[in-house]
Amino acid sequence: MEAEITTTMTTVPYAGATPEQLRHHLVQEFLAIHNMFRDELANLLRFAEALQAGTQSLDSPETRSRIHTLIRAGTQYTYYLHHHHHLESSGLFPALAGQGLPAETVTRLVGDHDEIAGLIDRFHAAVADYAALQPAVVHSDLNRLAEALRAHLAYEETHVCPFIAKFQRWPFI
Repeated sequence: MEAEITTTMTTVPYAGATPEQLRHHLVQEFLAIHNMFRDELANLLRFAEALQAGTQSLDSPETRSRIHTLIRAGTQYTYYLHHHHHLESSGLFPALAGQGLPAETVTRLVGDHDEIAGLIDRFHAAVADYAALQPAVVHSDLNRLAEALRAHLAYEETHVCPFIAKFQRWPFI
């Protein structure tokens, strides 16, 4: 366990991270959730890239199976991401604002959530209908979502984690 903390502390996951913040149980949980979203996004991107690069007909059994897997994974991913952002916007950010998180930071984070929600909905629509699925559109929509989400997560961690470290339990539970 100690080696894991040392490794985490030497690889700074966000700008300005301190060893104390990185040891804080809520910060670790927050970063673990964000890393899960990053990992799943990378899996979806690889899957969409393979689908787009495929030379098989969209009606082949292998491609059909890959598409159905993408639809299921994409639907789950977008559901959990929407839910996570809702918890942050409705519970976490107001509590952190009460601890001094600047209003302009909250405004940007909520704006990011709104932008990402639109990109999620666009991606979800691109994978929702198997008969109308276009691999190039799915790939493009997913890349736009990935770009926005990665930037958001980096900004959010840098600005939110120092405030999360002030709590002993989640303020919205």
